[in-house]
Amino acid sequence: MTTTKRTTCYECDANCLFDVTVNDQGIATAVKGPDCPRGQMQLERQYHPERLLYPLKRVGAKGSGQFERISWEEALDTIAQELNKAKATYGAPAVGFFAGYTKEARPQLQRLAHAFGSPNYLTESGCCFSATMVAEKLTYGHKIKTTSTIESPKTKCVLVWSTNAVGSIPPFDTHHLNRRKKNRHMIVVDPRRTETAELADIHLQIRPGTDGALALGFHHLIFKNGWQDQAFLDEWANGLPAFIEYIQAFTPERVASICGIEEAKLRAAVELFATTKPAQIAMSPTSTVQHSNGFQNHRAMILLSAVTGNIDREGGNRFFNDKVLPKPIELFDKCRNELPPRIGDESFPIWTKYWPAAQSMLMPDCILEGKPQPLRALLAMGINTAMWANSKRMEQALGALDFFAVSDFFHNPATLQADIVLPAATNLERPALIAYPGCAYQGEVKYRHQALAPRGEAKADGQIFLELGVKLGMPDLFWQGNLEASWAEMASGLPDEIREEAYNNPDGVVVYSPVIEELVEHGYLDADRQWRLYGFKTVSGKVEFDSEELKAQGYDGLPVYKEPAESPLSTPELWKDYPLVLTSGGRQKYFTHSQQHNVAAMLKYDPRPRIQIHPTDATERGIQTGDAVEVKSPRGHVTFYADVTDIMKPGVVHCFHGWNNANINELTDDKHLDPISGFPPFKSLLCQVTKS
Repeated sequence: MTTTKRTTCYECDANCLFDVTVNDQGIATAVKGPDCPRGQMQLERQYHPERLLYPLKRVGAKGSGQFERISWEEALDTIAQELNKAKATYGAPAVGFFAGYTKEARPQLQRLAHAFGSPNYLTESGCCFSATMVAEKLTYGHKIKTTSTIESPKTKCVLVWSTNAVGSIPPFDTHHLNRRKKNRHMIVVDPRRTETAELADIHLQIRPGTDGALALGFHHLIFKNGWQDQAFLDEWANGLPAFIEYIQAFTPERVASICGIEEAKLRAAVELFATTKPAQIAMSPTSTVQHSNGFQNHRAMILLSAVTGNIDREGGNRFFNDKVLPKPIELFDKCRNELPPRIGDESFPIWTKYWPAAQSMLMPDCILEGKPQPLRALLAMGINTAMWANSKRMEQALGALDFFAVSDFFHNPATLQADIVLPAATNLERPALIAYPGCAYQGEVKYRHQALAPRGEAKADGQIFLELGVKLGMPDLFWQGNLEASWAEMASGLPDEIREEAYNNPDGVVVYSPVIEELVEHGYLDADRQWRLYGFKTVSGKVEFDSEELKAQGYDGLPVYKEPAESPLSTPELWKDYPLVLTSGGRQKYFTHSQQHNVAAMLKYDPRPRIQIHPTDATERGIQTGDAVEVKSPRGHVTFYADVTDIMKPGVVHCFHGWNNANINELTDDKHLDPISGFPPFKSLLCQVTKS
């Protein structure tokens, strides 16, 4: 007496297909799908004994964890009243609306923010992915990171820049970057000797945060040896003379010294990459941009594709194209045209121009100091203070709000500061319209139907936001509180046949970018080099080596290199007390950030928060594998457990992130945000490690 339902997982945002076995009591008993530990363990989270199942109201001090169960009616009435109270007292922009994980209800929450009158819809993208996208759009007019890890049979050399697919890219162990491939060379740039680095012809084990110097050193040698695609550059480069002049200072000797690598390896890597075509740069959404100069470092790196003539060529770095997309329901046009400036417009105008949200990294300043705008109330889903640098300050900020309501699956340090906590439905308990980006030209649209009844009184985040819209007096704008109707509105933007198949076929429907037909119509039979049709969708219509747009906002137009804000070179006095370079956030296939750390079956794989430290550094401190150690920075100290390993570069330590009981971001720097993107320097700081 069981049934099988086909659905999609959301233990990360890859939306992989799974079959779920459901018994006659409506309980899921098994899942079958890709060989991913997160997906295989999703029922452990679904039926976790600590899962939030009922609306809660705080009855003790903030942070005390003292709550009492209330009805949904009381919870929604309280939230609506408090949001209106803050609006009447301070104005609608003083109310923030934050979206973390999961991401599916973002359209409904953003719509609620802007319909309420607040421009301040904020997301976890304030420190994830968006900086790479903005840097790429500004430089090329297209995204390229999204397609950079997709395999092409024509690639002869792949430059893997600080990503490790075995821990970060489904299907993990079988991803093409995790195997040697005949007739394909591999260069890896990474401070750790990862599984991917073990496969490389050349591993450049750089000091964290020096990516920009390394990239500029690549450019120096490419032009010095005449390995550039000069014909392409003559036609499509803007600001090239200034760029060539700038890179003259980045000699192999200087770059090797800055990055802490061998000059001979640098020279060999540049020659291999520049002379083996086509070549592709495989990159991470965050590793190059979570630094105090990350935005420009990323620009320096991606310009290597243009210099070598590998941009939007098969086997090189392809443009990502939008496909058939659902109808937008976020009301962002209202935000842009009618509402006051967003948080971040004042400080990071380039980032907010390209990204449809406020900059969430400024939230602690807004709450505690009223700068650049005051925030007095917050409605959030899936928020965790562990996402912010100097996390204890963000925890303090949430506690200082006049009112804070949040939806989630479990308590965490953020929910403990809330006045109202709402139980969120899981992916198995909620419907959603999913538009998966896919590769350069091909994507996927599917509609996930609800597979299980929600446990307890849990509700889909999107449903909560629609019901709040009704409570706030806007029933017509919020489909009378009907979540399926909101997804149907989005789906109305799809062609009829695609919409019908997306709803009826659990596997979804493949969709394509119209640019394929446009290339054919213009006589091009090869589906790459779109710049032959439209040039580059930048201010100049060319590749921006010396960006006019950046210069107009007072930034350097060139991808200039600057030392990390904390480093042995930029802060030598600090280095005396904190003599190790700290990097963090290396991905693991067992955890999605702070998620799954409370699932016992997952903790069997990696049970404790670890710091990876080189044997030389460990011996100097009397540390052995398994020892409890104190990791200290100017922001505080946190206990981790030592993993003594020679995969680390001497003088550099790495801490895994996402542990609520050992949060590395309590130690990271919230003062030296990247001046263009506002991203924190999670990955290049200073610390000291001592045995506990």
